[in-house]
Amino acid sequence: MNNINVLINQPAAEKVLDPKICLAWVIEVNTAYREVHRPGEQAQDIVNLKLCVSFWRSRLLDRLLNRPPAWAALQQDYVLLILCAINIHLSPDQQRLAGVLLNAAGLAELLANQGIASDDYPEFNHAAGPGVDLDIVANRGSSAPYKKWRENESFGRYQFEEEGVRFRGVSFRPGDVLLANVNVDGNGVYTALSEPRSFSSHSGFFAIFEHDGKRLPVVVETFEKGVRPVPLSIFLGPRFSSYVEIYRHTDYTPEHAPGSNHSAAGFIDSVLAYNFNSEELDPRYMSCTAIGRSMHEAVKLKPAQRKSELGHAQVQSNLSKLGFHHFDYFGPVDFLLNDCFEFVGSVDNNQVEHLLARELIDQEFKKQFSSNSLIPGKFPFPYKINLWGVRQMRKRSLLGRLISRLEGFTADTLPKGPDELLAVILLLEKQTGKAIALTRSTVNKVLEELEQLDMDAFMLDARIQHAVQTNLKLPWLQSA
Repeated sequence: MNNINVLINQPAAEKVLDPKICLAWVIEVNTAYREVHRPGEQAQDIVNLKLCVSFWRSRLLDRLLNRPPAWAALQQDYVLLILCAINIHLSPDQQRLAGVLLNAAGLAELLANQGIASDDYPEFNHAAGPGVDLDIVANRGSSAPYKKWRENESFGRYQFEEEGVRFRGVSFRPGDVLLANVNVDGNGVYTALSEPRSFSSHSGFFAIFEHDGKRLPVVVETFEKGVRPVPLSIFLGPRFSSYVEIYRHTDYTPEHAPGSNHSAAGFIDSVLAYNFNSEELDPRYMSCTAIGRSMHEAVKLKPAQRKSELGHAQVQSNLSKLGFHHFDYFGPVDFLLNDCFEFVGSVDNNQVEHLLARELIDQEFKKQFSSNSLIPGKFPFPYKINLWGVRQMRKRSLLGRLISRLEGFTADTLPKGPDELLAVILLLEKQTGKAIALTRSTVNKVLEELEQLDMDAFMLDARIQHAVQTNLKLPWLQSA
């Protein structure tokens, strides 16, 4: 890991002076990042490296587009190669700047690599993918369910290769693990409490479904009402995810693909709801990580072994007050900490300030939750309303059936876990989500001053510490 830290901290001002040196630098960083042996590293160090490399990509992109070197006007081929190798999503303004440096065909090829189709260059459309947006976000219900979006032929338009697809610069195969930092602020309150540090708040699993003769590349994920397939392009898009890393089983062969796809499809109807106990063997209620483990077991691949736990004594005490006593925790980070999985690639949607704000608040949330005592009586009033409503639905009372109809749940499709935890989890996500949103402006100000990101120095910056402590107030915690 020291090698890649040295590489990304080299001065960009010197590297960009020569196109061959710049391209070689980007390729060297990509190679070094791919070759990091993650099971041999501390989880927090892996998270920090992810953030530093994402910052490096964003800074290099900014330099090339806003302060283009002299050679850029004459060597468009190198500009295209370098931008494709950086492989970070361009904002609309950055797309415009890239269009100044590239001809129309070069820009179309670059954008296709980012999942953006161009009407004038249809030859790149399969690389660009569907080019259709849907209002789908992680873990939440949507007005675009599978039975509806699968009828759109565009969702079968990809660059297929062998038994998988190539999209956003990454080759995907059935059973691949997608570790995602999703754009639902506060989504990480549960995973933030685990040890070792969680790499991401969510995981999904690649598969290819078939419908009316079309192959549909999807990511299978748990959400609030069970399990669903999300179009690959949507899951990897900047609305859904800030950043995604892809991991593959080291024993995977093409022969595993049909079984992986079949297993993934079976979860859609068989899983009723989410399970807060990730280690419980109940096929009707599953966590996001349990889906992947079951997919791999179905095709006789060695499943990932649990590495995580909710191990801090005060965390256990506080969760116990919410009726939760299952402290063996199979988290998303466990996939990358197992030797039987290897890094395949990443999709970076150029939202490093968002990633950092979440990391700051997640760490502060864990710090406060593990050093203070939970007082459920101090939860905001909506907690009591939520708890009453959940219990009515569980009892299938007349009021419960009415609430179920309004909320889209039934007694069977409510997430499996203590009523107290279910009643408060969305309130905690909302509270931490608000803190993340408030912290982003301070993160942006600090990042504007930096050419390289040192996570230790960044975390100790007085402005950052003040923002985090000011923005995350948890009055339902008191000194233990």
